[in-house]
Amino acid sequence: MRRAIAMSLVLIMLVMIPATAEPSTMMQDSTDEERQPRGGDGNQTMRLYSDGSECWNHFGANDSEGMGAMEDEPWWEDSIERGLLEIDLWCDMDPKLTASFLLDSAGAFGGNIKLELTGHWENGVEGCAGNNNGKCQNFNISLYRGTEEFYREEMTSTRDGANNIQLNIPVNEEFLEFDGGSDSPQIRFEMVIAGDFEEGSFFQPDNWEKALFRLYLENNSTVDWPILPVSWEEGFDIAEGGVKADEETPGFTTILAMAAVAAGAVAVKRKQE
Repeated sequence: MRRAIAMSLVLIMLVMIPATAEPSTMMQDSTDEERQPRGGDGNQTMRLYSDGSECWNHFGANDSEGMGAMEDEPWWEDSIERGLLEIDLWCDMDPKLTASFLLDSAGAFGGNIKLELTGHWENGVEGCAGNNNGKCQNFNISLYRGTEEFYREEMTSTRDGANNIQLNIPVNEEFLEFDGGSDSPQIRFEMVIAGDFEEGSFFQPDNWEKALFRLYLENNSTVDWPILPVSWEEGFDIAEGGVKADEETPGFTTILAMAAVAAGAVAVKRKQE
């Protein structure tokens, strides 16, 4: 009988030992890849990059090329001397998002966007009057989760020359979950600037100004994401909104069942004796 009891107790103890779960490859990838958001100060800051034509974003390493890349402040730009300069610049995340995370519903996006502008863009004023009236457009910034826009704002305080636009964007409570892949963040910039440059001559200086849109990159243009710290904890499950309980550890019901088996084994042993 003692042997039966001892074997039953050993069986119960073995069942109570939690199995070692396989680590989440998604979490490993997002933690090891510096271009993905991850835990730690400054690791939820999205930066902008360009090769001179395309624009993209990610979290981390410097990889700008092309236009202005060798300068201390690399940039992406477009310009026109006369007429309308229409900007519709999309910066998609590259590489695609592999991490899953939750935003803080009480938080806000911070950061800064640095621009250099010349020309006219306020409708009904200066070069935007007359034939251009109704076509000029102030600087607009939009944030997307995949193809879904969750924030858009028109900036009305921009001026000729350098502009540093400080961001303070409230979190949209309908867009708290970002679950990799198709949820990759995009940032979009829109503006329509009128240029009215006239080249001078030997006796006459140049008149007016061309339309110029220059977006400075890397640490000059950043978006700080208000990601909840729980997103980086082991066992995080975005569907549950937090850390998932270890499913491999038997619950109280399982322990009771094993105890019943042990008691039955003891009863059988006694009957045989």
